Amino acid sequence: MTMTTFRSFIVFLILAGTAGVTHAAEDQSPLIPLYEKVAAALVADDLTAVRAAVQRLATEAVRLHHAGIASSAKDITKADNLAAAREAFKTLSTETIALAKHIKGYFILTCPMAQADWVQSTRAVANPYLGKDMLTCGEVKEETKG
Repeated sequence: MTMTTFRSFIVFLILAGTAGVTHAAEDQSPLIPLYEKVAAALVADDLTAVRAAVQRLATEAVRLHHAGIASSAKDITKADNLAAAREAFKTLSTETIALAKHIKGYFILTCPMAQADWVQSTRAVANPYLGKDMLTCGEVKEETKG
């Protein structure tokens, strides 16, 4: 194998690997709208809705073989109050942010009071960590580029 052929082969492998990562993220993109339903239930201070939404998210994450999101979602189902659910939501958000960064059109927001980030499909702040008490606390930290 010549050096030129070898270099071409390496470039091919790199591009093929990158394409696979992007494709994998796109295949798992249905998880983000389900994650947003969990966030909306937290914003509404509705633990019953949180449990229902997070169960759907966990089921879909298992189906799509996303162990990190599935595990984090299942942790939220164990929460017996909103404070515990919100604390567990931090780990779920970390997993979801990693996924969202590979998909164009999402916003990563941050709340300095909760010392936590989350993902939204809109710029308008709807803080899942503080709910109705401080709905608009936070700011857009980053827009995902895919």
